[in-house]
Amino acid sequence: MKLAAIILAAGRSSRFEDGHKLLADFRGKPILAHVLELARQYPLSDRAVVTGAERERVERLAQSTGLRTLHNPDFAAGLATSLKAGIAALPAGIDGAFILLGDMPMIRPETLRVLAEAAEDAPEKAAFVPVFGREWAHPVLLMRSIFPDLASLAGDQGARKLLQARGDVALVPVDDPGSLADIDTLADLVRAAGPNPLPRA
Repeated sequence: MKLAAIILAAGRSSRFEDGHKLLADFRGKPILAHVLELARQYPLSDRAVVTGAERERVERLAQSTGLRTLHNPDFAAGLATSLKAGIAALPAGIDGAFILLGDMPMIRPETLRVLAEAAEDAPEKAAFVPVFGREWAHPVLLMRSIFPDLASLAGDQGARKLLQARGDVALVPVDDPGSLADIDTLADLVRAAGPNPLPRA
């Protein structure tokens, strides 16, 4: 099975009070760098970083780790445009794609492995959603069969409502509190860098 990663790094960081959040320091390197490292280390057939705001700086960071980039000129219209741009740019032959959010630097590689194994075991499913505790988490693994349906997404919505409405989505338990930990504000960053960085299930 050939899997890819689409790293969504196009947002404007409108809630972050001090510059562009993906470039803010977290444990000695930019927040986004942790996500890029996760994608680079996990065995994948393709990795693409979708850029938007702060395009040049984000591109330099992505390319320094060997990942290819693609720019979404419509990024200001919301997350859905970046998701669709990433899906459209996948090479032929890709069976599915992890959707990694650039502001979630604490996801464990094990989570990707668990989702990939679930996909191998249930090829009839259209998507695989990690669940930590009772909450839907990240990243989701979308299979090629659901790609055409993503065209209906618009604005700042991701694929969650679409997935919740389907009967062919697998919920996969994971032991990864980082799968719920995103950084939107300075307070989030301070918490993530502190002694109790991760949410509880």
